[in-house]
Amino acid sequence: MLDTASEPAVAAAAPRRRGELLLPAILLAAYAVLLLLDLSVPQPVDHSRYMDAARSFPSRPPDPIFEHQYLRIGLTAPTALAMKVFGYSEATYHLFPVAAALLLFGSVYAIGRLLFGRLVGAVSAAVLGCVGIVVVAGTELLPDLPATALFTAAVALAVALRRGLLRHRRVWLVVIGVLLGWSYLVREFIVFVWPLVPVLLWRRIGRWDALWAFVPVALTGIGETAFNAWLYGDPLARLHAGSGLGDLPSRPEVAKTFHNLPLWVYLWRLPQQLATLPEGPGLLLLLALTLGAGVVCSVGLVRGWRGGPPADPPIRRAGVFALWIVLLWVPLTLLGGVLNPAHPKLRLQLLRYWYPVFPAFVLGGVAALWLLGRAVRPRARAAAPAVVCCVALLTAGLAVFGRPGAPGWAGSPRVSSDALPEFRSWLARSGARTVWADAKLYRVLPIYFVTRTGHRVWRGRLRPLTNAGQPAVGDFVVAYSVGSDACPRCGDAAKAALPGIPSTWRPVLTSHDHLLHVWQVH
Repeated sequence: MLDTASEPAVAAAAPRRRGELLLPAILLAAYAVLLLLDLSVPQPVDHSRYMDAARSFPSRPPDPIFEHQYLRIGLTAPTALAMKVFGYSEATYHLFPVAAALLLFGSVYAIGRLLFGRLVGAVSAAVLGCVGIVVVAGTELLPDLPATALFTAAVALAVALRRGLLRHRRVWLVVIGVLLGWSYLVREFIVFVWPLVPVLLWRRIGRWDALWAFVPVALTGIGETAFNAWLYGDPLARLHAGSGLGDLPSRPEVAKTFHNLPLWVYLWRLPQQLATLPEGPGLLLLLALTLGAGVVCSVGLVRGWRGGPPADPPIRRAGVFALWIVLLWVPLTLLGGVLNPAHPKLRLQLLRYWYPVFPAFVLGGVAALWLLGRAVRPRARAAAPAVVCCVALLTAGLAVFGRPGAPGWAGSPRVSSDALPEFRSWLARSGARTVWADAKLYRVLPIYFVTRTGHRVWRGRLRPLTNAGQPAVGDFVVAYSVGSDACPRCGDAAKAALPGIPSTWRPVLTSHDHLLHVWQVH
């Protein structure tokens, strides 16, 4: 599928410039600043379960329903290491996700740069990095984006090896194997896209060289099997837990969104869910262009096998991204409802399950735009960059600022609310001994009993609130995010526990964004 004749010669002829790393370094630094300025609010659902798993690592969960989260040791083990240094804090919560987001950003740039040039690499990284759900996922403790980042880094190294740009090939093959194995330990169904790596290395390494990448993967599987046998008494505990996700208890209104639906709904899930995003039009265009390039590439390959002129090398490179998409789309749609609509293995409407293909269709779409620009105006050097930049600016602009009925992530309370840090500052000087919070906020607040890096600022007692009659005189009650997407579960739980505020409660704190309120009981 890729160009197999000219790549090493092209790579050998490419000049080594000292400034080659300057652009990616600047882009990475800018993206790091963006992430650190837009840290997402911790959530009292899966996110806090991973923090609990890290705090007690290695351990079994108190409730078997959470086993699949405790078993993802590729995420919980690094978080546990961070917790040794920073405690149960914001730094621990955000550290691994931010590092993974930066790895993904750099890997996307590297793939685009190696296959098509700096423009495609820089624009692809910028577009993907600005997608709203990626900005949020880049700072929240969930497995999907880190697994995608580790796999994409392995793809970037495979492309570099294919083009003969890396010395000590066997060392880098070991690194690829480690990245693949780690990605599996973070999120199990990332293995569906693993075949892309051997496709990229086809005819570039020998069978014995391939063992250098295979051994770390095999050791990862053996190690996890032994770990699960020791801790759970079941060597295949994670596979069993992961295969039963679709059968976990769901509210009726949730179950009807992925059970017993028409076939076309399962097949159309990815574009359907992309269309709901503010940047949906741009992402759908990039997805269509990527799949279109895949069709053109496939036609060229068939024509070449029949003795006709094969597809041009750039088209073959662009076709790789369509293969990347197909490798995930086929098994996910089959398991997500096509094979058994009454018992889907996962909820395809959750876009985070689709993160592994986001780099593929962003890179493939930008590359296809670049190729189209060159084909339409072959004598106008500015045509391709102009087309690429216009679509990229439109997509990134929609992601940041939104469109009618679909606001962008800029200014969203999910990434802009400073209410909980304000509460921490108040708590440190308040002298409060007992604080009550609804059952959801109760799971989030312990992160804010310490500074960002883990220094304890409050040693009182936090208690779960179910009704307004529980707090005693002198106690404090806190509610957060009512009517906001900063922490929707917190807001819903607060409304349920406090349908009205007793007249004897005196307000003592309202955050600057009016999302957090504290009262003292009199």
